[in-house]
Amino acid sequence: MPDYRKKKVNRLKGAFKPKKEKHRAAHGNEDIKMTSSKKTVRKSPKTEKEPESALKVVKGKKLERKRKTRIFLSSAAAVLIVFGVLHLILPVGIAENVGNLTALIGGGSYPIDLESNDTLSAVSRGMYYYVLTNTHINAYSDNGKQIYSYSYGYENPILKTSKTRALIFDQGGNEAVIYNLRTKKKTVKTDNDIITAAISDSGTYAVVTRSDKYASVVTVYDKHNKRLYEWSSSADTVNNVAVSPSGKKIAVSLFNASSGKFTSKISVLEYDSATPKYTETIDETLVFALDSFHNAGFSAVTGKGYGFYIWSDFKKTEYKSEYSPAFLRSGTGGTAVVFNRESDRTDNRIVLFSPKGKVKSEFDYKGTISDIEVSGGHIYCICDTSAYLLSDDGKVLRQADCGFGVTHIAPVGTNMLAAITDNGIQKIKLEGKGE
Repeated sequence: MPDYRKKKVNRLKGAFKPKKEKHRAAHGNEDIKMTSSKKTVRKSPKTEKEPESALKVVKGKKLERKRKTRIFLSSAAAVLIVFGVLHLILPVGIAENVGNLTALIGGGSYPIDLESNDTLSAVSRGMYYYVLTNTHINAYSDNGKQIYSYSYGYENPILKTSKTRALIFDQGGNEAVIYNLRTKKKTVKTDNDIITAAISDSGTYAVVTRSDKYASVVTVYDKHNKRLYEWSSSADTVNNVAVSPSGKKIAVSLFNASSGKFTSKISVLEYDSATPKYTETIDETLVFALDSFHNAGFSAVTGKGYGFYIWSDFKKTEYKSEYSPAFLRSGTGGTAVVFNRESDRTDNRIVLFSPKGKVKSEFDYKGTISDIEVSGGHIYCICDTSAYLLSDDGKVLRQADCGFGVTHIAPVGTNMLAAITDNGIQKIKLEGKGE
């Protein structure tokens, strides 16, 4: 068993505490008792009722002030509730989300030139998408507007994204950078080489590094870049990490090689303990990827298939395959995993999983798949020189020729794709038969 240790962590400070208002003493008129200047003759209550006063009682300022205070407190409570709900919905903050939305305003056009020699990856995030090249990290709206383009000097760049932010790190280097759609948020420097990293929808992110004392060290930061937690593994190397959307749990995959065989583990960590809350051992294979796109749990792709783990209780849904994993793509509607034969990349099996890890469909597919995306319960893919829209059972609904060189795609509207090559982006329309 690995030897683990946990560092003390500074707790978050600055929780909002509304100030108590000092009660002001009431000054001003109170109800005034009125008396008549005329003498009245008392009469028997049995024979005659007492006449009503012709004068009205005047309300004082004290009651009016109480009424206004009640209205103020009710309004303040309503505002706090609204902000609390928005905080849950928009965990990185209202201002940042508004800034991201305003960054999408404005027109754009296709085709788009990419000043690079190699396009490494592309990630679709709904109304916009990222393109990582060997020189730049770019963000584009669906209509082709360039939101930003930042250059970097990394030798081996890797891109990870959340709903609101992008994290790019130099694998084997000592730097990671975080962006939202408006600006560069933070540059993280590390003392040791970075193995991998991940970022959550809450803005919490984890960076895994090597160490002189340990095989791997996982360091977790909050959205304000304050260190929350550090976890070390003395013997096993962490090769993948995923952060829950709330940022409260961390999933890691670890491996160790002995006698020419791999032994892997999947562990779930929480900040209150150095001991994992959950650990599973997987013999004679590697964990190739962890993904936490969907709120319910995280996905794990291994050499033996696919697993989905619920964050709350770690219950596992498993799918086994005799094929090797090639792609994992998550989007609205679920997660698609492409398996193929190592000896024949044209012999594929595509499996579509629900956001809770259940198998929605699986089918065989022939051809060389360059990229695949899931959107709205449908599957988009580039196969050979054509783009396809597939139903969840593999039926071709629409298609279009896209020529050679398309390596990545991003859905940019109904039946529309951004087809990405090494030097440019073209918008193509997928058409059905008879159109």
